[in-house]
Amino acid sequence: MKKVILGALLGGLTLFVWGSISHMATPLGEVGIRVIPPAAEGAVLAALKGALSERALYIFPGLDMGHASEQERQAWPAKYDAGPAGIVVFNPRPTGTMAKWFSTEFVGNVLAALMAAIVILHVPASVGLLRRAALVGLLGLLEGFDIDVSQWNWYSFPTAYMLAQLVDHLAGWFLAGLVLVRVCRDQA
Repeated sequence: MKKVILGALLGGLTLFVWGSISHMATPLGEVGIRVIPPAAEGAVLAALKGALSERALYIFPGLDMGHASEQERQAWPAKYDAGPAGIVVFNPRPTGTMAKWFSTEFVGNVLAALMAAIVILHVPASVGLLRRAALVGLLGLLEGFDIDVSQWNWYSFPTAYMLAQLVDHLAGWFLAGLVLVRVCRDQA
């Protein structure tokens, strides 16, 4: 059990360090992401503040499937096709500090690495270090296919962003896998 906890901590640290490197020292963290042009930001912020009030994900054009009339349902595809369409992550009163955000990220990375450590414990050491690390890397792709491909499909996330996320997950989880299979090697 101690090796699992140590693996989770070191695997989580590996994911955290990789995330820092991939988002600050490589283009992976910026692929498909844009900032609102400064000349337009004021108008966009004013429109958002005027239209939205609670912290939520907002999808446009909107269609509340639970309350939409048949006429609204039939009109929606044309609204969507006319564009624009998108998703807004809105927080009217953002709070937090870099320290809080980084610590939350680290805890999430450790918990994810704990799950991977539990999986890797069930893979015999005879499979070999690199193959077991590759298995953990595939867990990163599993995460990416489930989350990032869905966001690309349903919410029109940019293709380049989705592909960069898949590379980021695969690389980060492979590196974490190298740590996990070494730390947890006697448990298999």
